[in-house]
Amino acid sequence: MEFSVFRQVLVKSIAHMQSIVERRAPLPIMMNVKIEAKDDLIITAANVDLELVERVKADITLPGKITVPVHLLYDILRKLPEEAEIKIRQANEQQLIVSSGKAKFTLLTLSADSFPTMSAANMSAKFSMTTGGLAHMIDKTKFAIPGDDTRYNLAGIYLHLTAEGKTLTAVATDSLRMAVCSAPAPAGSSNMPSVILPRRSIGELSKLLADADVDDVMVELSETKARFTIGDAVLTTKLIDAQFPNYTIAIPKSNDKLAVFPKAQFVEMIDRVSVASTERTKSVVLNFSAGKLVANTSTPEAGAAVEEMDVEYNNDEQFQIVFNVRFLLDIATQIDADKMQISMMDSLSPTILQGKEKENDCFFILMPQKV
Repeated sequence: MEFSVFRQVLVKSIAHMQSIVERRAPLPIMMNVKIEAKDDLIITAANVDLELVERVKADITLPGKITVPVHLLYDILRKLPEEAEIKIRQANEQQLIVSSGKAKFTLLTLSADSFPTMSAANMSAKFSMTTGGLAHMIDKTKFAIPGDDTRYNLAGIYLHLTAEGKTLTAVATDSLRMAVCSAPAPAGSSNMPSVILPRRSIGELSKLLADADVDDVMVELSETKARFTIGDAVLTTKLIDAQFPNYTIAIPKSNDKLAVFPKAQFVEMIDRVSVASTERTKSVVLNFSAGKLVANTSTPEAGAAVEEMDVEYNNDEQFQIVFNVRFLLDIATQIDADKMQISMMDSLSPTILQGKEKENDCFFILMPQKV
């Protein structure tokens, strides 16, 4: 095998690969990436749950295939000059030579014949979405995925059809906060199964979407796997084999206390008063009254902070509610509209936060803290 390729072309693909491959694996080949030189370079990375295949343009002199340690290859590529041309050739069955200018590296290799491949799945649904549309749904919900795997059925984004198949909806929740984002169902998605995309797969998919230079992504789904084709990259992932809870019962229907205010001003205020909220308490108290919101935090260790802002509030009686300050900021920063609204029922019931002016496709639910 022998080929030449520009560094900026290859390093982008290898960067995607190295984040999938485990640094410590039971088998050495599981820490490698497969490189196959045909008409183009076909590069494959895999772990037990994910497989990523990318095509890269290169000048192929001699076809062949081999596997090399991906993290070592990535370290080499990222330290070479940005405009460097790289020549790669297989010296023998155990060695690959990577050279650029006066630099030369020898990498140990393993046969590509024993490289693991993800078994094929009969994808029952296949439809196209805009890359921006899918990225938007993921970005607005992934922050609410639990940071641990103890609640297996919550460890991802629930993607499913709602409104009698007319709407594609993404949901994530850690039981204290929930993010729901919807879009018109894409053509061809009417028979899609409801699936839970795992947290790690979501992370890799987000990177591919952010780097995409194409307008559309092809989505293929089965009961056990999902495949996303984004330009020259194909990401296949196993799905979470569990039942997502009926999240709709957690959506409040009768929150009658409504406040509307500028989103940016609110975020800045909460961020400022949060300096007096320690890791132990992490709470901010919101006091609503006619035309005014007062936010305050206080702890014996850090002292106290208080700030107020003008708001539109539909209730004459004073109302107090307490939130986890980090969760509140996480949600507020996801709202794109200039004005946001918060609807509340009482100090212990789920609260709805969403954009007032334009962001009608996403809303967020946050559980208050006990005083």
